[in-house]
Amino acid sequence: MDLDSFTPRLGAAACLLLAGVVFVPAAFVSAPGNAVAAYYASGPLGVSIVGVLALVNIVVFLAGAQGRSDPQTLAGVAAVSGVSMVLFAVLWAVSIDPTVIFSFPSEYAWIESHRWVVVAGAALATLAAGGYAMSTLP
Repeated sequence: MDLDSFTPRLGAAACLLLAGVVFVPAAFVSAPGNAVAAYYASGPLGVSIVGVLALVNIVVFLAGAQGRSDPQTLAGVAAVSGVSMVLFAVLWAVSIDPTVIFSFPSEYAWIESHRWVVVAGAALATLAAGGYAMSTLP
C-alpha cells in the first residue's frame, strides 16, 4: 500500500467527517431559544474553530494527495492543525456547562455524547495527519 497516497486521503475523509459532526446540531436541532448558539459558544473559544480547521485541513490533505505542494510542508501543517483541533475540542468538551447540555428537549438526547464524538473525530484526523507526516519523512 502506498502510504504517501493513502494517508492524505484518509485525513481528508476524517476531516470531512469531523466537519460534518461538528455542524450537525446547527443543521438538525431546533431547540427553543438560543440553546444551540449557547452550545456552540460554550467554553473559552467554542467549537466552531474545530469545524473550520477541519475544513481547512481537507484542502491541505487533498493538496498533499495530488502533489500540488511540498508534501513535508503540508504534512507539518496538517499535524499542527490536527493537534490544535484536538486541544480546542477537549477544551470545549470539558468547558460546556451541564445546564446547556441538558436544556435540549428529550428528542435530542444524543447531544449529551456529541462533544465526545467531536473529540474522537479530531483525534482521528490528527492520527491521519501523523501518519501522513511519518510517510513523508525521508
